[in-house]
Amino acid sequence: MTCNQDCNQGRNCPARVAKVGQRYPKYPQPYVESIWRRHLKALARFFLLGLLGWLIWVPLLYLLLRA
Repeated sequence: MTCNQDCNQGRNCPARVAKVGQRYPKYPQPYVESIWRRHLKALARFFLLGLLGWLIWVPLLYLLLRA
């Protein structure tokens, strides 16, 4: 499609707006995760597992030592 010079449509010209021939990947590229994000996730997992350990073992130890 060629643009007619006297069409006076400006930015809405069909030759400008048409997305003919553009290829979009069928499968988008995976997001590259930064090293800091990976370390922060590991630290959060470690913290939550430690907190869970405290919530389980402290009452259990209390009940064992009280008996």
